[in-house]
Amino acid sequence: MKGKWVKPFAIASAIAFAGTCVACAPHVATEKTSASASGSQASGAIVQTKDTSWEQWQSEYPNEVGSFFEGMTEVESWDGKVHSHAMLFANTPLQKNGVEKFGSACIACKSTTGTKLLNEQGLAAFSLPWDQISESVDWYDCQLCHEDGTPGAPLKYDGMAATEFGSTLLDSIDPKQAVCGQCHNFYGAVYTRGGLMEKMQSGEVDVNSVDPYRYGTDPDSLLKAALEDGYELVTDQEAGLQTLQANHPEIEIFQGSVHEQLGMACVDCHSAKETDENGNEYQSHDFSSSPLEHEESLEYCLTCHSSQGIETTDQMKDFVHNAQQEVADLEATFYEKQATLKDLVASAVKNGGVDEATLDKARENYTRGTWYVRYSDGGGDFKGMKVAHNPEAEKSYVQRATVLMDEAIAMLS
Repeated sequence: MKGKWVKPFAIASAIAFAGTCVACAPHVATEKTSASASGSQASGAIVQTKDTSWEQWQSEYPNEVGSFFEGMTEVESWDGKVHSHAMLFANTPLQKNGVEKFGSACIACKSTTGTKLLNEQGLAAFSLPWDQISESVDWYDCQLCHEDGTPGAPLKYDGMAATEFGSTLLDSIDPKQAVCGQCHNFYGAVYTRGGLMEKMQSGEVDVNSVDPYRYGTDPDSLLKAALEDGYELVTDQEAGLQTLQANHPEIEIFQGSVHEQLGMACVDCHSAKETDENGNEYQSHDFSSSPLEHEESLEYCLTCHSSQGIETTDQMKDFVHNAQQEVADLEATFYEKQATLKDLVASAVKNGGVDEATLDKARENYTRGTWYVRYSDGGGDFKGMKVAHNPEAEKSYVQRATVLMDEAIAMLS
């Protein structure tokens, strides 16, 4: 039995924000992709769950299914691109974003097809060639989030990576968090593919001994656990600098946030309750777009933020954008200093004059600081966009990362 994760002390002074979230789906061109009114998608895609097709489910849940496929045509204002779960039905079997390289690891969290393969084949399920599974993938089938695959049933995560590696955390939090956290986590890239997965498959590392969350959900704890479990940092050969290639540590940074303390979960902002033209209320399943794009989500934000003098949804947007820009500015300062440090380390390696202990300390600062920023912004390239997940922690870790750069630069200067 893996050790029970204990939630760290909550950040009591955090200020609540509303924010954005980008789905795990690959970035695609801004041109809109058509989807039929019935919800059926591109030929060759499998759109069936629990022996029932999406078209059949739509007859009973037209709003929920329809809202899921709205993501096919939603271009987000912040970058002019589409980020949606629904896009997987159209482009993943054909796109060139890693499926040939990573094979079945690409469905480690996005489909219960992977979970079925895991039950049948064990850890080998994480490394199957793409051409062996591409025609039978149930992308985002209902069972990924709903117990027994029945729409409307209690929420329950069921992804392959979550089942194998995420239970210590996911079993201890609200299912409304856990179903999103099964994809939006740091371990999906660290544990499900590459060298660590190969070590587990060969028996060099006992899979029963690994646990990403045994020390906690903060970035230092996650890094410590990953290294102990056998993960090898990616190394820049020229300078000897190492980085943790984790994708999107979002469920982790959400822990202890003011929103989490208030009992909120991902779906409260990213799956707003909406009303159709007949006055029927339903839960939107267009999870991928920013809450800033939905009036219903912004109205929900105002139920608390109105006490801060924010009276309209436009003011709410401005409030969030200002918070995002504050973190983005902090990150810009960090990246300038990160580049300076990288050059200094490369120069010291090439020209000498710096003892190895000093170089190693500078490298350690680089590794830890770079990971702090990636942890903060949900993947390394969103620059403040996800500040709502934990505003105080995001600012704090970027600031701490910058201090680490300053320390290392001083050592080498």
